[in-house]
Amino acid sequence: MIRKFTTMALTAASIAAAASITVDPSAKKQEIVGFGGGSVYYQSWITALADQNKEALFDTAFTGLNLSLLRIGNWLQADTAKVSPDDIAIVQAAKQRLGNHLKIEMSSWSAPGKLKPSGSVNGKDGSSESANSLKPASSDPYGKYAYSDFANWWKTSLQAYAAAGITPDYISLQNEPDMNADYEETLFEPTETNEKAGYKEALNAVYDAVKGTTKILGPEPLGIGYSNFEKYAKELDDSKLDGYAYHLYHAGNGNDNSGNNYLAPENFRESMKAIGSAYGSKGKPIIMTEFCNMLDKTREEDMIGLAHIMQVGFTDGQLAGYVAWQLFWGNGTGQLIGVCTENWGSCKKDEIVIGPEYHAMRHYSKFVNPGWKAVSATTAENDLKTVAFASSSDDSVTVVVINTGKTAISLDAPTVNGMNVATAVQSKENGFKSKGITIASCYMLPARSVTTLVYTKTASASTVTACKDETTDPNYTEPVVTPAADVVIVDYSKTTDVSTWQAISEDLGAVTYNAGALDGITGYVSVPLAGCEQADCGYKNQLLNVSTEAAAAIANCSELTITMRSQETSNAYVNVGGANGSSWVDYQYGRTASASEWSETTVDLEKEGGNGSTALTFNSDASGIYIAKIVATGCTTTGIAKPSKFIANDRNAPVKIFNLNGNLVWTGLRSQALNADGTLRLNLRQGMYIVKTRTSSFKALKK
Repeated sequence: MIRKFTTMALTAASIAAAASITVDPSAKKQEIVGFGGGSVYYQSWITALADQNKEALFDTAFTGLNLSLLRIGNWLQADTAKVSPDDIAIVQAAKQRLGNHLKIEMSSWSAPGKLKPSGSVNGKDGSSESANSLKPASSDPYGKYAYSDFANWWKTSLQAYAAAGITPDYISLQNEPDMNADYEETLFEPTETNEKAGYKEALNAVYDAVKGTTKILGPEPLGIGYSNFEKYAKELDDSKLDGYAYHLYHAGNGNDNSGNNYLAPENFRESMKAIGSAYGSKGKPIIMTEFCNMLDKTREEDMIGLAHIMQVGFTDGQLAGYVAWQLFWGNGTGQLIGVCTENWGSCKKDEIVIGPEYHAMRHYSKFVNPGWKAVSATTAENDLKTVAFASSSDDSVTVVVINTGKTAISLDAPTVNGMNVATAVQSKENGFKSKGITIASCYMLPARSVTTLVYTKTASASTVTACKDETTDPNYTEPVVTPAADVVIVDYSKTTDVSTWQAISEDLGAVTYNAGALDGITGYVSVPLAGCEQADCGYKNQLLNVSTEAAAAIANCSELTITMRSQETSNAYVNVGGANGSSWVDYQYGRTASASEWSETTVDLEKEGGNGSTALTFNSDASGIYIAKIVATGCTTTGIAKPSKFIANDRNAPVKIFNLNGNLVWTGLRSQALNADGTLRLNLRQGMYIVKTRTSSFKALKK
């Protein structure tokens, strides 16, 4: 069905009776700290832009959003480490535009490797969870782990950053202390155990080391479901914290999928309300410091998703601040802003890509300043979600209204005593964004739209009465897409043939068929994999050759759904990619094969080439996985294949090598950089690096 909207006034028959919102600026709630985003990875992409483009990016990010919070990382793991010049340049650009309006929040992803039993900042290098915590200490005054050394590291890090011109207003001593990740991490229990260090004890030590120089937020766990935040917060000495922080990667009650939660933001209300009710009255701000949809792709509907999540947070959640995960991100994809740098990754030219979520953030950040307070705003309309803020001098009020429904709603202009609307801005899903609209006595709120109204005492009352839809793009036609049936790549309940599998490494065993039932699945294959760290035995791939029909599906469908399971007692993390002529540049790392049950793992095909892979590769540190079924989903019958991409395989192709912080460490030719087995031959520190050519990127190990 094709839907067309016009900018003409909608007739009364096409909409329900006008809705209303009641705003009470005297009913003041929590004070606002700010709105912002993270500059954590890809910093070198930003500073490598041509000067004119770089300045335009900074104007867009900082001035355009009126950013008041910028999240950065503490990466100084080595004693002699220097502050990244990329971080310095980005913070300087932000401060030049925003001054003290902008506050800096710094989180640590890992303690130095020397302070951990694993000896590494990366979780994948630890033999157990206890190896990824702080190392034991026999005479530490704060407990039985190396808390004093950890605190001293924080103190010296802050001194180094201050000397480089970066003075954080807030720090979080550990990003996601509950997350045993493959990348940089340090695990903390709420309070110390015989296996792991305690966040409580670490906080006491860091507080004593840095008090008076910065404010401390915590405990910053992965999500807020299952009382996860409260498990940490209830153990802490409140006097050592200046504010509370958490992430939103799970909401509880089974709502653990970030992408789905963007489509159902009400999933967060119960958990946010519980935290707001328990901690909002303690006189300390609550700040959401990281969240995104975890899909590594842009969806129009996520603009409404983010605006709605923020509404939940600033009302029932009593949030004082909200920080999106990606202010910037490379390869032109990003939550708020995607950055393309000429000849980096798959980028052909310098480009700044504004995501739909940028505009959701802007509806708040541009029109609400630190020091303002949330105030009462209510409506009886189910599809409308609203929140309001009043300035510290009581001369301005900003009202944000989200129409989450599928029907346009006419809204009578809310009444704010002694004030009139000075600015009206609207953004619509698949329509115009951040568009100034006519100030009137009523407003048309298109389906799936965000509207911000700014009231001031000096604005004159409007004489305009017509309600018009001014945000729908008259040139936009919703595409006609005929859904097609999912395409089965392989289903071992219907075939016993394993001849399509091929072990690329000689010491890998052959794939075998299993007919016995396992948790309701009858018919699956056993896929032997490396069973050892890739640092020790390199990449060992199993190859699944697929049919011509399957290759076409991989080219034209949006995702693979792989039903698989670990053969070990712990989860297996499997890398999946295209092979044999594919141009699948978005190789998928760490897809979970559960140890306790069959898991349906999705693999994004957005960047698969136009011809499709004729084979799929699987590799993992685990000893093996079971696979029951692989299906291509999100297929269409438009007949329009994805544009093919050419990936150079020339040993003399130019490459750039980056560390996992996104910093450029080497430039040269592919033949100079890589050994025959795909490991790095350069004089670099041991660890994982990112290798980027003109058209692709992949990870490579330096042994």
